[in-house]
Amino acid sequence: MIGHRFREIFIFWWRHLGPLFLVTAPFALITEATQWIFGPSFVLPETEGAALQFSGISLAIILLVRPLAEGALYVQLSASSNGKPRGLLACIAPALLVYPPLLLTYALMAIGVSLGWMALFFPAVWVYTRLCFAPLLVILKQQNPVDALRHSFQMTQAQQWPLLLVLVLVFLAYLMMSSLVASAILGVVSHAAAASLLAALPVSLLSALVNIAVFRYWSLSQQGDSTNPG
Repeated sequence: MIGHRFREIFIFWWRHLGPLFLVTAPFALITEATQWIFGPSFVLPETEGAALQFSGISLAIILLVRPLAEGALYVQLSASSNGKPRGLLACIAPALLVYPPLLLTYALMAIGVSLGWMALFFPAVWVYTRLCFAPLLVILKQQNPVDALRHSFQMTQAQQWPLLLVLVLVFLAYLMMSSLVASAILGVVSHAAAASLLAALPVSLLSALVNIAVFRYWSLSQQGDSTNPG
């Protein structure tokens, strides 16, 4: 079953590359442009004991844009799954309409995952798994953040372990493929800024795999609710 779901996710991604790229590419460009103008959001220290360097402005802009990017992506995933992919503005508009609650939802999720990190990797992944339906409930069902988070926790109860395993596998696949793509581009393009921009586009498209995994399990839970209305 896990292998079947894993294949479903990649097949869906492959079949809808165009509509997905239409949504992911602009936000990848915004992220790159932000870091060109205000500096990298963060830079890992090169030597042990050195301080982590970051641009507060870049980081703030990226964090504020991210919920809008994911909201637009979920709108596109919903439309594409029904065979009616949308244009960019038609995906962004619904996300903009619920942007404040969507932003609050991601902020509350980030707090929960951060608390999980204090107890090492697995609790953080588990928290994300249990709360990952919340953005979909906000963007597609117009629930408020608290109700969405509570409902997500309930909806993921029965399928939490398969969902967790699939999310980890998909994320690892994304890390591997994005690393290969970025390395290939950096090996061909010598200009650092141009290479970063060229790598950001396919990497952003690959990152949609995680959202597709969440959306697929959310869709299955919706089917379960429709067959068990009580």
